[in-house]
Amino acid sequence: MVIANILGFFLFFYLYWKKLKDDYSSEKIFNSGFVLVLGILLGTLFSKYLFVAYWFWITLLTIAIAQLIVIFRFKLKLFESLDALIVSILPWLSLFYLTDSIMRSNLSSFLIFWVSLTSIFIFFLFDNFYRTFTWYKSGRVGFSGLATLGIFFIIKLFFSAQKFEYLFSGTIAFISFLLLFKLSKRDG
Repeated sequence: MVIANILGFFLFFYLYWKKLKDDYSSEKIFNSGFVLVLGILLGTLFSKYLFVAYWFWITLLTIAIAQLIVIFRFKLKLFESLDALIVSILPWLSLFYLTDSIMRSNLSSFLIFWVSLTSIFIFFLFDNFYRTFTWYKSGRVGFSGLATLGIFFIIKLFFSAQKFEYLFSGTIAFISFLLLFKLSKRDG
């Protein structure tokens, strides 16, 4: 698990930097990346000792809070930073689910590993082709991240173990697609 987390940490920073390097300074990118990683660590530690069954949702909440801090503190654009966050966190999440499935022989974790891995592919596919979609008139950055996030949580609905997870996954997917719709209507 330690090796997977170290690899996930480095992949997170590399992909986060690679996605934002054209628009922001390296200092701003890595400082905001550390805030996001701090959010991940705080959520993981909090959920590990208090609410183990809710680790995913608590960590997701702390990442969302860290993302808001990054947007306001470092003045990053919402959709650009969200795109970078999503493509950066998916490999780390994939590695986590892979190691969890191996260590615990957990089929659900193995399936979510494949969903996460497929989501990375979907993100890069969307990132290369979203400007060619005729219905996406604005051509704005953010399509890849929001579409991938929505698809990930729709698929995660099928792996929900408890009733509240259906509500959370469905809500996040709905908000992602609603933001995507709003983003598509912007003037280019």
